Amino acid sequence: MEEVTLIRKLKKIDGQGLVEFALALPILLLLVIGTLDLGAAFFMKVELENSAREGAYYMVYNTTDGKANSFALAKAAVRIEGENAGITIPLNDITVTCLVGATVNNTCPSGSTVLVTVRHNMTFALDIFSSGPLTLTNDARMLIP
Repeated sequence: MEEVTLIRKLKKIDGQGLVEFALALPILLLLVIGTLDLGAAFFMKVELENSAREGAYYMVYNTTDGKANSFALAKAAVRIEGENAGITIPLNDITVTCLVGATVNNTCPSGSTVLVTVRHNMTFALDIFSSGPLTLTNDARMLIP
């Protein structure tokens, strides 16, 4: 007699686990996809930092006073570094500037500071909480010897 009532009780709760799983699954998926988006944003920020640093490094060690194409080559170095990480950075999102004190001097004399700024728009896989892509910006400054 006891076995019959135990079997009946087990049969009544068979679908309970499935219903609980179906209710919890969307929340778990939101957490997993949100975590992946956060990790991708962190990765992209680090890679933009590396790309900006590579462009500044190029300007420091490959520029001479008044060399016209050093800015274009620094931008190319930024793009190559980004592409090595799987990020395509448009030329419009890269700025290279030489500063002497607080004034812009694009001849980049010795003792000036090179500033490379890189921007990139990141779209999230889970785009229900934001109003569009997130613009990530990073810059690198180095002193020209």
